Amino acid sequence: MSSATVIEAPLAGAPPGTPVAVYACLASPTFRDAALRGVEDFVRRHGWASVETFIDIAEFASSAEERPERAMALALVTRGEAKGVVAPSYSMLWHGPEERAEITDWQVRTGAWLSSPWNTTEITSRLGASRPGRTAS
Repeated sequence: MSSATVIEAPLAGAPPGTPVAVYACLASPTFRDAALRGVEDFVRRHGWASVETFIDIAEFASSAEERPERAMALALVTRGEAKGVVAPSYSMLWHGPEERAEITDWQVRTGAWLSSPWNTTEITSRLGASRPGRTAS
């Protein structure tokens, strides 16, 4: 598996109209609207086009096998129907080094990127801080 860094959505490389998959892993369906509201606003603010929304109802740190909608979101991008995945939090896409390596390998194969309203680039921008590079730690 790769030791590469997860690639965040490069704003210049993801112009308005860019198709994206939306993914969330929620402990309960009652959190759906609250969790997705910020993501939908984020996608709309960037002018991206949400192609499909995938939601797993599972424990926060459940294995990838227990999150089949995650696999479907990644597959949508792999097929070229979207350029990246937007999630409320990166932690919904990977837990631990093995899943992180899986994501980075997937990115290398597909050229895909990830983004989140709470990613470090967005937060530092909101706080008025600057940060070199566009990679998620």
